[in-house]
Amino acid sequence: MPELASEKTCTGCMGCMNACPKDAIAPVVQADGHKGIHVDPARCVECGLCERTCPVVSTSPPYGTNNLESRFMAGWADDSSIRRRGATSGIAGAIAAHIMSEGGYAAGAVMEGLECRYIVTSDPADLPRLQGSKYTASFPGMVMRHIRRLLIDGNTVFFCGLPCHVAALLNYIPTRLHPQLYTADIICGGVSSPLLLARYADAHPGMKGVASFRNKDNGWHPKGYKYNLKYIDAAGKMHDTSADGRNLVTDGFACELTDRLSCYDCQFAFTHRRSDLTIGDLWGDTHFPGQHHDGVSAIIAHSPRGESLLKVSGISTAEIPPEDILSHNARLFCGKSIKRMLPERRMLGKLIHWLGYRNLLHIYASDLRSAPFYWIPFTIYRVLSFRIAEKIKQIRSRYIIRKCLNSINDSK
Repeated sequence: MPELASEKTCTGCMGCMNACPKDAIAPVVQADGHKGIHVDPARCVECGLCERTCPVVSTSPPYGTNNLESRFMAGWADDSSIRRRGATSGIAGAIAAHIMSEGGYAAGAVMEGLECRYIVTSDPADLPRLQGSKYTASFPGMVMRHIRRLLIDGNTVFFCGLPCHVAALLNYIPTRLHPQLYTADIICGGVSSPLLLARYADAHPGMKGVASFRNKDNGWHPKGYKYNLKYIDAAGKMHDTSADGRNLVTDGFACELTDRLSCYDCQFAFTHRRSDLTIGDLWGDTHFPGQHHDGVSAIIAHSPRGESLLKVSGISTAEIPPEDILSHNARLFCGKSIKRMLPERRMLGKLIHWLGYRNLLHIYASDLRSAPFYWIPFTIYRVLSFRIAEKIKQIRSRYIIRKCLNSINDSK
């Protein structure tokens, strides 16, 4: 039997499933809602292709390093409609639009009802679906096989996704086809359980799909930016939850208590990566106040072809000091968190099924101001445990930033 990532280290990239020539690997839903894999011993021929694709098991070459050899930039899409639809400033959307205009394909995550999955498309009409952040687990399915077939046929493909998914794709696609494949990963905040969305839908009868997890109706802001869940009911009516207080979906994502176990010790958080680009929000920006309303992205170009792609995709960029991005995006380069050790995470597989929505909201979305008085001990515990987790993260982050900056000074 192949030696693949364990339940604690599996990223759910499904690279092994795509690589298996005998279709001996299938996804399974775990108690915490995240998808793992099952290998059918009767069909497995132990060819080793799954092991060579798994980004956790096959780490040669490594996905990244924490150095500052990449180029750090601020940027935004020049096309106003693409920029407006983007979660931040439409960088991935602008690149996808350019690739499609040249006859190529774009791959990324879309919402289909209450599920998030990857698609590959050459239809510009799909661009709005590809844009925007999705704060729930995305299922790759067999998207890597689809991309490989397109590349073999001579097509160009742009893939935007989670760092672990990009790592699996680069392992899966033969090196000879890499020149036709462009990749962008994101500054990932962790992958929350799909059960958060499922339980939210249970508490809101008639909910049929998510319209957006965040938007810029009131503009983008470098500080104090808030999520804004919008969903669609069976009649097609849009519901804006911004006035409803905390919700289990976006606030549950922010609390980081339902992430995949691998997210608490992420092996793909680096300042320099195998992907062509890394994109995210330029939190804390003070250099481009005139651009804030429409959004300003943090862009890290890891390769010359990534820089070239930005230039031909209608994207304005400006080089900025690395610390402008690093100081406000710890998850870019530090993927460790002690929250995996908290009892709420350890008991997620049981509590998410046993408790009612209101109690889940207290525990997994930190909705404690509206909790009854007997939740006071838990509230105290929550404040202290989160403060400790945040302090440890700050110490780790400052150490890595200092190490990166010192490496530049030493090389001069």
